[in-house]
Amino acid sequence: MFRRPLPDEIEERPHFSKVERIGGAVAHAIPLLIGIPLAFLLGNLITGLLPCPIIAYIISRSFRSRQLEWGAFQSLQATLMQLILVAAAFAATLFGDASRGTLFAGSGGFLIFLYTLWGAWDTAFGYDFRCILISNLVDRITSANLQRQQRRRQRPDRSPEENGDLPPDSPQ
Repeated sequence: MFRRPLPDEIEERPHFSKVERIGGAVAHAIPLLIGIPLAFLLGNLITGLLPCPIIAYIISRSFRSRQLEWGAFQSLQATLMQLILVAAAFAATLFGDASRGTLFAGSGGFLIFLYTLWGAWDTAFGYDFRCILISNLVDRITSANLQRQQRRRQRPDRSPEENGDLPPDSPQ
């Protein structure tokens, strides 16, 4: 019989902002939202999937500029998974029709596609989705990128304080 867990038995899940959850889910789901419809429209799977890692990377950069680490991590992870998906689609077309290589690359690409949808689902609900082979690499890249200082755009009509060059309480 199913027993409802007591409040102290419930595993505490980290709380990520709604923007990070939705942005990360969209970054993971871009092959479904944009890639597949574009592939049907253009008639070629590779050209339909090519913009997907680019858009996911743009989402990752947006999170990085806002210093939202989890959203940047999820989006960069989605970018790398979609690059692998594009490579699998390219390999499937490279081998030609009715060969074992085409079957292997196509099946692998389809499984990666389903895995990205799993990532979209988990990310949308706030679970920390970590890809099997690439999550540690992406974690190191994301933390290194967030530790670097972002160069701010300078506006010539503003003072150094307004441009963010000097702290507001420092002498001029």
